Amino acid sequence: MLLVVLGVLFLPTLVHKDPAPGLTMSRARSRTLECERMTAEIASRSYPGQVRPSRPRGEYVERSALVCAERLVRPGLRTDQDAAILYALDPLVNDLTASAADLHPELADHTWLVEAFYPSGQVSAKLSFAAKNALAERGLQVSDRTPTLSAGDVDVLTRMEPQEAYPSACRRYSDNGSLRAGDALLAVVSRDPRETILHAGLCTDGQWSWLK
Repeated sequence: MLLVVLGVLFLPTLVHKDPAPGLTMSRARSRTLECERMTAEIASRSYPGQVRPSRPRGEYVERSALVCAERLVRPGLRTDQDAAILYALDPLVNDLTASAADLHPELADHTWLVEAFYPSGQVSAKLSFAAKNALAERGLQVSDRTPTLSAGDVDVLTRMEPQEAYPSACRRYSDNGSLRAGDALLAVVSRDPRETILHAGLCTDGQWSWLK
């Protein structure tokens, strides 16, 4: 179910089906919704016919839209970390990919690969997919190819501390040819299960660097 709520900044909001708990929305029902606020321009492009775009000559007030979608998994079934990461997935990933692209404009002609290092395989897949989309939206060439390691490499790397393991894996990717010249690997990393933020690393030509 999709719920779009139009609001006007600095003025009382008169809307139907306000997602906040109140007279028309129970607290339990409100908790089943995940909401994201966006500008009226973005919302009108994403949900044509449901959100009126701004007038060409502007308006007297600044309008925004609150887009809510029903959670696919009821609260309590995901870990707190998973829930927090998925709730803020787009802004987190956009921030990381922006850091990669803006800090390294010399890699604009490279082919970008993405690998997510996260405890949950399902969340890793979502992170990888979102990061590839964000890089592609920046006009970068993106590949679904994933660099590989031998079983022996994996055994050695899993015994290392994280600060040593990621640079070592980067060198091995380059040595075994799975990360080629002209490739750039963006790694999306969860460094601590207690964190609700993500980190990013960049691997090119066997050299590793932390972006965030």
